[in-house]
Amino acid sequence: MKELKVEVVEIKERCGARHKVGDYFFIRGEGTIEIPGEKKVCLYALNSLFPFLTTKQREDELPHDDWIAETEILCCPDPKGVVFKVSRI
Repeated sequence: MKELKVEVVEIKERCGARHKVGDYFFIRGEGTIEIPGEKKVCLYALNSLFPFLTTKQREDELPHDDWIAETEILCCPDPKGVVFKVSRI
C-alpha cells in the first residue's frame, strides 16, 4: 500500500481542532497514522477522509479512468472548516 501525506492547505473560516495551514500527518503503508511533533488530528475530519485515504493507498489497482487518481483536495465535514491536500509519497 502506498504512503500518503495529508496536509492542511486552507482554513476557510474556522477549525475547532485548531489546525493550522501547513500542519500534516502521514498514512503509512502498514496501516498506521504518523503525526509529527506533538500535533493532533481532528477525529471528525479524519473520519470523513478515511474512505478516500484507504482507496488512494491502492490507487494503482483502480481502473485508469477512476476519479481517485485526479483528486487530491478534500474538505473536512464542516463547510467552513479545513481543506486538506492528499499526496502520495
